[in-house]
Amino acid sequence: MIVENMNKKSKDSFGEELPPDPSRVAEGLRDTGYDFNTAISDIVDNSIAANATKIDITFNISPMNEISIYIADNGTGMDENGLKNAMKYGSKQRDEIKSLGKFGLGLKTASTAFCRKLSLVTKDKSTTHLLKMTWDLDHIAKVNKWQPIISTPSKDETRIFNSIATDDTGTLVIWEKIDRLLAKNPEEYASKNSFNSAIKVKKEKLIKHLGLTYQRFLDKSDERCPNIDISIDMNPIVAIDPFCLNEEKTDLLATKKQPITIDDGKDKYWIILNAYALPRPEDFSTQQAKSQANVSTNTEGFYIYRENRLIHYGDWLGMFTSEPHYSLLRVEFSFGAELDSTFNVDIKKSRIFPAEEIVNWIKDSFISAPRRAAQEKYRMSKIKTASEKAIKTGAHDTSNKVIDLKAPLVENSQMTPIGKNEVDLKNQYGTIRHKIEIISDNNRNNMRIIPIDNLENGDLWRPCLVDGKHAVQINQSHPYYQKIYMPILGQKITTTGMDALLWALCEAENSNVNAQTEEYYEDLRVTVSRFLKKLISDLPDPAEEDEQ
Repeated sequence: MIVENMNKKSKDSFGEELPPDPSRVAEGLRDTGYDFNTAISDIVDNSIAANATKIDITFNISPMNEISIYIADNGTGMDENGLKNAMKYGSKQRDEIKSLGKFGLGLKTASTAFCRKLSLVTKDKSTTHLLKMTWDLDHIAKVNKWQPIISTPSKDETRIFNSIATDDTGTLVIWEKIDRLLAKNPEEYASKNSFNSAIKVKKEKLIKHLGLTYQRFLDKSDERCPNIDISIDMNPIVAIDPFCLNEEKTDLLATKKQPITIDDGKDKYWIILNAYALPRPEDFSTQQAKSQANVSTNTEGFYIYRENRLIHYGDWLGMFTSEPHYSLLRVEFSFGAELDSTFNVDIKKSRIFPAEEIVNWIKDSFISAPRRAAQEKYRMSKIKTASEKAIKTGAHDTSNKVIDLKAPLVENSQMTPIGKNEVDLKNQYGTIRHKIEIISDNNRNNMRIIPIDNLENGDLWRPCLVDGKHAVQINQSHPYYQKIYMPILGQKITTTGMDALLWALCEAENSNVNAQTEEYYEDLRVTVSRFLKKLISDLPDPAEEDEQ
């Protein structure tokens, strides 16, 4: 054990300052993990923090395929000192704690993750002319100093600034020497068209990202935050509501406003949780609404909002793995900037890492019931899809014909109805009074194979009697039907083979059951059905396109 003598005077001394190497630091900070959409969002955050109401993102491509990007806003702008602070790595913290900006690094690191030359053009009410400052990584490497370039904005830059900053204040962020936007260098593309197509894909993804990330700001009817207009090349971005609240079949499953105390209980803040089950695919009001909702395992889970800005979505924060059965479930998780340290918000404002006690509270006290409800909604959707597909394709028609033709050759039992769902069953062991579902079906195609929404005890199959014919009910809600049957319903030979197997199991039961073994056969169906459910639990659900 080390014991420190507290009375002993320290002999520590201070050495000379050891400033980091400017070029190596500037280059190293390019690799902080930004993707393009997150980087642009970090710039937009700064515009919103500056009280902008209009933001436009312009892509410019030169005849030599050199890409430049301009992000202009009509915010409050900056004077010379403000400009210097904004361009400083680790700029001073804003007075407003609720600002979407956080660490004073986003503008620089987000920009240089994709470009080697970053410029700011700005003007506030106190300045008489536009100010411009530039970080050029090549210049930093040449002089090995944190030396910005001061210059006068070009005519094009002034024009772009004035097109948005109509009240004579605002900021224009300029990315030049862009070298990390595309997977290949411009000269490596086969043609100008293929190069333009790659840019178009980037724009389309950015449009969706901004519409989702700033939905509450873009939606004029949302009163939780200031309204803004964002455009790309002057084309307005439309708000995308991940919870589809305008859809009639969206269900609010649970809601909770939970207090969080920090600083030993001195301060109390709130998180808001709302769990929604989206409509089943067939229940969306329009095809466009269904497409925009983008229901999948990649979009289920928590949607994390910091100061009404979406910072992360599409997983369960490590609580669960994403599964198709929960693909309809999306959970709003909203909090204020005061809880940044509690949730360990990262530098890109793109992830949170809640404390273990918060995670456990969500798992134990909030999310279980919504997960069950969403799973049931999904299950009913699959049953409906299976039924519609079976009818559309006549999936069991061949089975019914083949089994009906061959049944007299293998049936070793006779059933005579004597009451509701009760028969006298005669086989090689004698005659017993036996309970079995008796069905009357005018559809002559459903003589032997009867798909049904659900069976009690979760059985996969069960014998029944249809208009006097021995038949089998097949449970469409059982995972075996959904994962094994559904993908092959259009393959008549395979479907007939599967149907024949289950029908044969029923007929074997009819031919051998007696008063002493009735219960054993019931247990056998339950046990086998349960085993099958476990055995195929890790198999993927059929892709939606395979079900159509």
